[in-house]
Amino acid sequence: MYNSKGCGPGDDYNGSTKLHMDLTDAVNIMLWAGLCHDGSPGYALWHLYPPGMANILRLFFRGEGFDEGAGDFIHSQRIYVTPPMHERIYEKYCVKPTVVRQRPGEAVFIPAGWAHQVRDRHFIFFLFFKKKSYIASLGWQ
Repeated sequence: MYNSKGCGPGDDYNGSTKLHMDLTDAVNIMLWAGLCHDGSPGYALWHLYPPGMANILRLFFRGEGFDEGAGDFIHSQRIYVTPPMHERIYEKYCVKPTVVRQRPGEAVFIPAGWAHQVRDRHFIFFLFFKKKSYIASLGWQ
């Protein structure tokens, strides 16, 4: 179970979950979301980057002057790719992430090795499963 307080209106520069990459497949199910400030249902905005984009992202972050001293740009979970950064990545490398807008009752599957980030647009409750936990619950090795 994971809950997030979400990001405020007009806050496109901070994510609820910064860019990172998991070593196992995962499924995130949104159980509930509060209403946004305008009365619309809350949602989570996912940006998913396939494994082939990981080195492009690292090259981009290096060129943007991000400090490598804190570890790998993706695995350190310290960067949230903002809308202007997405535009610059597209202009320079012609690549875009897969974007998913998740609402209550919907599941998002994140394959192992896909970098991803999430921006929740209000208070949200998630239930998530990682492949390793799922296999262990079945008694498989």
